[in-house]
Amino acid sequence: MREKDPLVCHCLAVAESEVLHAIRSGADSLESVGHYCEAGTGCRSCHEPIRALLRDHARLELARHRAPKSLRQLSLFDELVDDSGGRRTSAPMGSHKR
Repeated sequence: MREKDPLVCHCLAVAESEVLHAIRSGADSLESVGHYCEAGTGCRSCHEPIRALLRDHARLELARHRAPKSLRQLSLFDELVDDSGGRRTSAPMGSHKR
């Protein structure tokens, strides 16, 4: 089981899944991760792996928040498809085809 969920903090036996849960719950620093799950509060040798998990999560969140902005234009095409999933026969208002 430990192969799938390795220990991040060996001093306090905190698994990676516990650290990730703390980060997803709002922990955004080493100190806050320590408050959530106690990882990093012992000998501090796990600070670098915790920082890496924090960086990875921050990158994913940044990408997640950027993606909808770049995909908003797709909603412009929603009007071209009717409720049954087929294409509309008439052009939408404002179209150059009237």
